Amino acid sequence: MTQIQATEQVDAKGTGLKELRDLVRTRSAELDVPGAAVGVAWQGRDYHLTAGVTSVDAPAPVTPDTLFMIGSTTKTVTATAILALVDRGTLDLDTSVVDLLPELALADAAVTASLTLRHLLTHTGGFEGDVEDDELWGPTALADSVATFGSLPQHSPPGAAFSYSNAGLRLAGRLLEAVTGTSYEQAVRDLVLAPLGMAQSYYLPWEVWSRPHAVGHVVEENGTAVAHTWGMGRSAAPEGGLVSSLRDQLAYGRFHLDGTCAGSPPVSDATRRAMQVAQRDAAPPFDAVGLPWLLVDTHGLRAVTHGGNIAGIQLSSLLLLPEHGFALTTLTNAAPGRQLGAEVTDWCLENLLGLDPDPALVPASAAAAVLAAYAGRYDSGTWGMDLAAEEGGLIATFTFNAAPQADHAVLPPPQQLQLCGPDEVLRITAPGEVFGRFERDATGQVVRLLCQGRALHRVR
Repeated sequence: MTQIQATEQVDAKGTGLKELRDLVRTRSAELDVPGAAVGVAWQGRDYHLTAGVTSVDAPAPVTPDTLFMIGSTTKTVTATAILALVDRGTLDLDTSVVDLLPELALADAAVTASLTLRHLLTHTGGFEGDVEDDELWGPTALADSVATFGSLPQHSPPGAAFSYSNAGLRLAGRLLEAVTGTSYEQAVRDLVLAPLGMAQSYYLPWEVWSRPHAVGHVVEENGTAVAHTWGMGRSAAPEGGLVSSLRDQLAYGRFHLDGTCAGSPPVSDATRRAMQVAQRDAAPPFDAVGLPWLLVDTHGLRAVTHGGNIAGIQLSSLLLLPEHGFALTTLTNAAPGRQLGAEVTDWCLENLLGLDPDPALVPASAAAAVLAAYAGRYDSGTWGMDLAAEEGGLIATFTFNAAPQADHAVLPPPQQLQLCGPDEVLRITAPGEVFGRFERDATGQVVRLLCQGRALHRVR
């Protein structure tokens, strides 16, 4: 492993990782991110860039060995374990889930009978995906949670629409337990973590507490403060529970990038590549979904990516560009880490790889009659959006359908939207990306809005 030196240059143009190190340190401080770790795997070498501290209450320097909660990138780890069993012939992606887990009972009996592993790994199960979590840590936490899935509303038939689903990956994790006869965490250790030499990756808090680790923070009026919560319970482990170091995340990213592996590969090269192939279109800000990698068109190419957000207090991202042999991960311990990760990604693509930034989208005002086709109420299940036509565009107002379980759960303020293409809208405050995409039925009526990674069904 290579610790980046201030004088090291990494490309022919003389633009080096020193500048990236300076960017990470400067922007972390400006954005009130107490600690950050950035890893680059490129040209056969790993680079570690760290900034800040693990906690503002008990500051210790962030190092490549500091443990961060990676959040939803865990979904790809769960899928890798599932596909390891597919490679062995133990599982089949198109087998009905209920055949593997006979006690499963969803709200719709027909869905229970037809739901497959492929639906779960592509976020197309159709049932409510933002399942509430508890903070219980007993060995039956995952099974107990899945036993309540009969109360989750079914919004669409399996396979009909992509809608990012924590519940779907939770169910996939429960299947790992049922098939392997062990805990989800042990199954992942055996199938993924150990073969990849990821000795600095854990699921259980008591495995983390005695090791150097970052704690989550909230940004308050008086500054950044430690968030005195773990942010999740054991039942959420398959969709977001892995705690990992920068070294381990680069090892994981490099395996999925080019097959590099410390031991026996968890999955075959063919399966590894198939995980990165589009299974279907996704909801903005994603362009397509693999198994279950999220695929995003950026800087003139398709990136393989995933990110994670633990209760708004620890955020991460992992990006792979197989055609460039390039992987990038950013681990942070405060909500503004999302912006830091985006800035680091753009900088690397433009300065290290020499890729051109995406052209700006062009907003367009529309006549009242055109906008009327989109105005109405759209429902994701947990939260919804009201769209009203106003001054050549749309005003989006967000509301929860019920009081959120978590105190930290917040919705964005009203957003001004404008059309930027056929049935596509952008936010005026963020013109660089498509915010949402409308879908129509066979008669041409708008029936669904894809945005924030979810499918919002029109209810009026």
